[in-house]
Amino acid sequence: MAYGKIRAARSILLVSHVSPDADAVASVAAMVEIARSAGVPDIYAYIFNKPSGAFDFIPNDLVIVPTPPADLSRFDVMVVMDCGSLSRTSLAAEVSAIADKTPRPYIIELDHHQPQDAYADLEIRLPDKASTTEVIYDFLRANNLEVTKILANCIFIGLVTDTGHFFHANSSREALAAASEMLLHGASLPRIISHTVNNKNFLTLKVWGRVLDNMVFNPSTGLLTSALSAEELREVATGDALSANFDLFGDIVSFLSTLSGVRVALLLREEGNRVKGSLRTNYDDVDVAAVARGFGGGGHKKAAGFSLDGKLIKTERGWTVR
Repeated sequence: MAYGKIRAARSILLVSHVSPDADAVASVAAMVEIARSAGVPDIYAYIFNKPSGAFDFIPNDLVIVPTPPADLSRFDVMVVMDCGSLSRTSLAAEVSAIADKTPRPYIIELDHHQPQDAYADLEIRLPDKASTTEVIYDFLRANNLEVTKILANCIFIGLVTDTGHFFHANSSREALAAASEMLLHGASLPRIISHTVNNKNFLTLKVWGRVLDNMVFNPSTGLLTSALSAEELREVATGDALSANFDLFGDIVSFLSTLSGVRVALLLREEGNRVKGSLRTNYDDVDVAAVARGFGGGGHKKAAGFSLDGKLIKTERGWTVR
């Protein structure tokens, strides 16, 4: 049904969450390719606050623009990817404004996160998948669509980054099999590894150092917390340096969760007038997504995040947000 809607569309809007990671960009890029092959004449791909140059190794990256469309009602179909909440697309108000109007786009959601908002006409949500590109891989198979080299690269990029290069607990047998198949279809392992692993620079290593210096560990609960104020970030790295390493904070908190005795790792950082939190665990009996939902966020059982208004304040016991 989803592919039928896409194939019949004259115009389509493809979107993911603000400040995207590689899986988000690769998912939109893959859907650009799918829409092209389906003969959709008008394709608009949009991601708010996509850092310039950070994802130029992803096919179709230059097609994805940071400027929202002027009129949503002109689209027949809107595909939202890797985004459990419509508010994270930066288009929630615009979608709400045309919700009861005709015409309006038919909304399809493709995601691998736990549900947050019910906003789509058709929801394809598979939380057991390692990445949204793995959901798109299943979409291709279900519709007997050809896996081109471009699609293979997009799917592999999402898989390799959202599994922490297959070190994370979500590196399932199915994810590894899909990744292997993408290599057979022409995904470039050396190029992708060069841009996702070997892309560290001196300034981002200083961020790592500051995070490690700020760690606070509670051995009775297994909670390890660290934080970065906006001032500290300005001292150690420029915005361009941080953008160049698109999943820097995810990499850091994932590493913290592997330390001996750590059941949950939490990394807080200031961004503007908000504090963003990233949570990771490697324990099956811990659900960090439930913790994140308590703060208005979400994610997966073992990897989740949230965002709060306020500033970080350091106390004797750790950090608070005010």
